[in-house]
Amino acid sequence: MSGPGRRERSPQEIPQSMLTYASGAAFIDRSGAVVAADGGFLAALGLEGRDPTGALRARAAAQPKLSALLRGEGPDVVQVPGNGGELLELIRHVADGGGLLLLARSGLLQERLEDACRAAALSRLAAGVAHDIKNPLNAMALQLALLSEKLSGQPEAGRAGGPHLASIREQIGRVNEVVRRYLDVADPAAPLGYTDLGRLLQDVVALLGHELRRRHVELVLAGPRAGPRTDCDPARVGRLVLVLLAGAIAETPDGGRLEVSLGAEGGEAVLQLVHAAGDGAPDPGYDSGVCAAAAHALVGSLAEERTDGLARLALRLPAIERT
Repeated sequence: MSGPGRRERSPQEIPQSMLTYASGAAFIDRSGAVVAADGGFLAALGLEGRDPTGALRARAAAQPKLSALLRGEGPDVVQVPGNGGELLELIRHVADGGGLLLLARSGLLQERLEDACRAAALSRLAAGVAHDIKNPLNAMALQLALLSEKLSGQPEAGRAGGPHLASIREQIGRVNEVVRRYLDVADPAAPLGYTDLGRLLQDVVALLGHELRRRHVELVLAGPRAGPRTDCDPARVGRLVLVLLAGAIAETPDGGRLEVSLGAEGGEAVLQLVHAAGDGAPDPGYDSGVCAAAAHALVGSLAEERTDGLARLALRLPAIERT
């Protein structure tokens, strides 16, 4: 089963990341028979309720890439159609005995993992840049205050320069507020052990203000300014709310309307987004399946409904009582 010059690798040498992110696995012996396969592998390839060996061989006969993979030829990673038509990635590892370990995973998984790594790296980089920006801003504000104090002893110069100093002070304040909002979303601190979703939502909306203005999207924000609180991981909650709102804006047609509401219901914090569904498929950069998994990991849920030309999303997270 091993190709010419291919070094055989024992199951113990399989990278742990491959096992962690695989959705299913199967052992194939020298003859190509399926010795063992878990439910994830059978479901991914549509082999459930059938003779796995015969069904796999039948698929291989119609798919040259799969056939070469089973023969130990060609690349160790191939992409084939999955049971539901989605892209499926099969990874081959040759065992010492000549058999194969096949791992199956979604063809989009690697791309999503790379996106996640890139987002984490950019988030850390941008947070560091934001912290570095705050230091000179504070220095500028201090120097501005000293300059104002000196000019106060010179009435004529103070009257002439006062409006200019006030304008500079205002712009420094605006930049400082943008940096603060960004840090609260990208690198949040929760010293009291909870995240105020109302304040978080206000910060996210402000950060995305340029995109709203550029696209002429009308955003209607409803709900209390001091919204419900959640004790879920603040960084993950911030990322999830940011991605959901950015995705909704990206899909809303130019000049459209996006309604955002926040409230509490049955011990849960509920964030709802309603907007025109737009033309074509949603922006692939905002995968609802990934967002749903993120909500589930926070012991919450994400429901999506598309009817009458409208997209409705409802994010539910565990809420804690205000004290």
